[in-house]
Amino acid sequence: MIKVNNTRRAINIILVCNAILFSYVETFVPLPFPVPGLKLGLANIITIIAIVFLNYKDVVFIVVFRCMAMAFLAKGIIALVLSLSAGFLSATVMWFLYTKAYGIFSIRGISIAGAIVHNVVQVIIASIILGENILFCYLPILLIASVITGFFIGFIGELAVKQIQKKGLLYKCQNS
Repeated sequence: MIKVNNTRRAINIILVCNAILFSYVETFVPLPFPVPGLKLGLANIITIIAIVFLNYKDVVFIVVFRCMAMAFLAKGIIALVLSLSAGFLSATVMWFLYTKAYGIFSIRGISIAGAIVHNVVQVIIASIILGENILFCYLPILLIASVITGFFIGFIGELAVKQIQKKGLLYKCQNS
């Protein structure tokens, strides 16, 4: 018999590995707009899956380890500070909206909110680190991109969640 803790640990590791893979692949995807900080947010597909099926502690575990791995693999220490703070707050907002306001917000809406929070936090932290308020000039562009990418990632996340539910691959275990 497989213990629940071991199964859950394995699920977390699988989701962390997939989130790292999605983040790493994203570093090779050219974007049409050369705006600092602009990205698709592919790893948030995994965050959405975790939010739907796992508890908050597991979601944070997945986000933190993805951010740490990507900082080590490709981005560096400044990116670690930016991605950890933005990733943590974004996942927290998404978790809150999913658990407390799912009837009001769809998964796409939750994803858009997460993308907006992520970009706003990164701009705030980057401006503090660099001591430059000019970074806030990027915010309108990043917010527009947040709505577009958040919708796109939310749509894919919604499809993934439906397929996982349909195939019975994961069951909700948020309370444990």
